[in-house]
Amino acid sequence: MTRLRKKHLPHRVTIEAFDGDGAEGDIWADPRPDRPAYVEQKVRLVVDRRTNSPTAGQEVTSTAFVVLLLDDDCQPRTRVTVWPGLPRERRSEVIASEYFEYKGTPSHVELYLE
Repeated sequence: MTRLRKKHLPHRVTIEAFDGDGAEGDIWADPRPDRPAYVEQKVRLVVDRRTNSPTAGQEVTSTAFVVLLLDDDCQPRTRVTVWPGLPRERRSEVIASEYFEYKGTPSHVELYLE
């Protein structure tokens, strides 16, 4: 199995996995900072895969595309901070994620952020 390596991912992101709903609102896991990533700020239509979203199952606009290593498999509703520490830093929820693990090709995870 061919995998992407950290050296191929020039950016860093912070990931906060969605842990569920609590009495006082949504619950996220502790942040995992400094995760290797490739980030593109680009707009595209994707199907909203978040289960508790009013737009679940509908096409929505994604404003960022992120590639991660297989270790960082992120489900919809996970929060991802792109460009941490820079003036354009922002935190967004994952709208949809796709897991690619194939023989002979660079395996990776793709995220689409709101």
